[in-house]
Amino acid sequence: MKTFIENIALASILVFLPIKATIVCVMFLTMVDLMSGVAASYKRKEKITSSGFKRTVVKILVYEITVMLGFLVERYMTSDSLPVVKVLAGLIGITELKSVLENIQSITGVPLIKLLIAKLNNIDK
Repeated sequence: MKTFIENIALASILVFLPIKATIVCVMFLTMVDLMSGVAASYKRKEKITSSGFKRTVVKILVYEITVMLGFLVERYMTSDSLPVVKVLAGLIGITELKSVLENIQSITGVPLIKLLIAKLNNIDK
């Protein structure tokens, strides 16, 4: 039985090896969101609870499973004709980036997106 489980685990690792960088990136973005969220909560003097960390663990699992299932659809159902993993990872990345920027604004009081847009608008002037 142990050998069977080891073989299934090894086969799973090999199947998802092509999206290793995407899986790591999604995990990294989620962890940055967690750290910035904790810092923002500390700044707002909010209580940091285990339920908040639990939500992050659930979010990581959902995100990673979503990317993996998207890879299976992309590779084995659409024959790589649709960039399912890139679309899903992009949506997850945008969501996490927005959350991090909101947390940074909460910490510093500076709306970074509005500041960046203003700077970009003034490049030509």
